[in-house]
Amino acid sequence: MLEFSKLTLKDMTKLRPLIIQKSSNLCNYTVGNIFMWRDYHEMEYAVYNDTVIFKAQTKYGGVTTVFSLPLGKDWHGEIDEVVKYCKHHNIPVAFYAVTNEEIDILASWFKEYRLFSKEDWSDYIYHATDLTTLAGRKYSKKRNHINNFKKAYDNYSFEEINENNLQQIKEFYEKLSANDVYDSDTAKEDHIKTLEVLDNYALYDLLGGVLLINNNIAAFSIGEIKANTLHIHIEKADHQYNGVHQVLSNEFAKKYTTDGIEFINREEDDGDLGLRQSKLSYYPCEIAEKHIFVVVARNESSDYENMYNRSRQPLHT
Repeated sequence: MLEFSKLTLKDMTKLRPLIIQKSSNLCNYTVGNIFMWRDYHEMEYAVYNDTVIFKAQTKYGGVTTVFSLPLGKDWHGEIDEVVKYCKHHNIPVAFYAVTNEEIDILASWFKEYRLFSKEDWSDYIYHATDLTTLAGRKYSKKRNHINNFKKAYDNYSFEEINENNLQQIKEFYEKLSANDVYDSDTAKEDHIKTLEVLDNYALYDLLGGVLLINNNIAAFSIGEIKANTLHIHIEKADHQYNGVHQVLSNEFAKKYTTDGIEFINREEDDGDLGLRQSKLSYYPCEIAEKHIFVVVARNESSDYENMYNRSRQPLHT
């Protein structure tokens, strides 16, 4: 039987090797996203046969408890273990952050299911070359913002976040956010976890860049690379500098789009219409839909063994 434990920062080093085995380019399967949102989703984890699965709480899809797809060695075995766990606790079998492709795979495992999704959850994914070069007519406004910024602040620089500038970045963000009023629980959690990342930067082991004007911080960004995708977890900027967001985005993309990086994931918009419009204005090559996949047991707990189809497609790593 799976035994779940509360997910804490101290688990990061142990779980990182398992998390990075899943080749998904969704933000939900990155170290940064999992740990930054662990408290918001009340996340727990269990390790079985060199494989980790996360359990989270949700208010959507008619279920309260949902599970990640397995990360690690034994994907098939852990799916079976989740079914056993749910049977023991008499709760529905439900998986979160399931892609359209994974729906088909899970549908080959289980006889009946239902889906729930929200537009707010989709990841905005871009060709890396688009965000590094901003080439073509569609990006002319972005290039204009950047050119105007460079004319106004010709003494700007972009540097990697390291132990020499980390304290200055913390002070910048504390001052920048001192008077912020958070209109949603997710915005408040983002603020709390941004501070946590800065306070535990070495442990998180992410990639960071800071934009300076006259040696004063104007913005910073933090993300990570997984497989062929650069993920952007945090972007914070002082809005008094016109064009600062466009410059920060472009400089970060150029800095960390190394060999083998094909895509950049700017993650979800969380229903923020302004943020949605901003992400759309960079012309994503994919808006990756994510779903909650709920397995239907015909006779509730008594029919768990009959959930399965005879033929199962293999789960992707």
